[in-house]
Amino acid sequence: MPRRLLILLGALAVGGLFIAGLFVHGRVGGGLLAITDAILIALSRLAWNDVNPRRRPIRIVIVAAIAVVAVVKLVQG
Repeated sequence: MPRRLLILLGALAVGGLFIAGLFVHGRVGGGLLAITDAILIALSRLAWNDVNPRRRPIRIVIVAAIAVVAVVKLVQG
């Protein structure tokens, strides 16, 4: 499989997981968002040195925002 296709499929999978986490209520939705956050953290760690330093803060903000939503969903149950 070409590398670009793998990247596209991975992005679609993470995006689908994120959308599902937003629309599913309760702990299941929070768990899906937590998994999404873990994947994004892992991918960001792998690519951190290749990311433009000016774009790093927005990545941190996005990951933190997803974490906040995940925690709220998990707490609300």
